[in-house]
Amino acid sequence: MEVAIMKIVVIGGSGLIGSKLVSKLREQGHEAIAASPKSGVNSITGEGQSNFPHGNPRSHMMVYLSHSLNPIPRY
Repeated sequence: MEVAIMKIVVIGGSGLIGSKLVSKLREQGHEAIAASPKSGVNSITGEGQSNFPHGNPRSHMMVYLSHSLNPIPRY
């Protein structure tokens, strides 16, 4: 049985769950890209996301595992 290899961006890919997911995906032969503050991606502001192909048709999937605080102040 042939398995399709996919390019997958994991937002929060250096966190506890994300890093394990990235490792498992890579073990299965997928191209897993860990997008996180460690790799220069800010999930609140979007800064650094242009470095990753999540909006590119060559990327098959994006998984969002980031826990970001609400950037809107509450008064």
